[in-house]
Amino acid sequence: MREAGHEGEDHLCRVTGAMVVLGLAGIALWGFLRSWTAGLVFGVGALASLAFWTLHRYLTARMLTPSVRRRWLYGFLSFGKLALIALVLRGMMGRYPAEALPLALGVLLFVAGILLEALRLAFQKPEATPPD
Repeated sequence: MREAGHEGEDHLCRVTGAMVVLGLAGIALWGFLRSWTAGLVFGVGALASLAFWTLHRYLTARMLTPSVRRRWLYGFLSFGKLALIALVLRGMMGRYPAEALPLALGVLLFVAGILLEALRLAFQKPEATPPD
């Protein structure tokens, strides 16, 4: 993983933090408003989403290498991210078919984290004025 302080690393950390906060809030909300099973299923989806995001960060950082072989290797390993989500969805839907919505929302936490960071950047004042 890249050292902290590299350009863009702070954005990735904020996305991860938002995912953790949304995941914990979602587990509590699904648990209290629907059932403990819905909270559990949401939590499994959230953990899969967090694993997806962490794997994405790791593989993308490793792909930034001059070695073409390594780029192809890490590019191929990127399919593991999709396999992770597919395995979680298949296993959980077989076990808890009535909890499709909490599971889907848990899996989509990485999207919500990215969107929150994009909104934060959209409303942030620019550090320097653009040239005329």
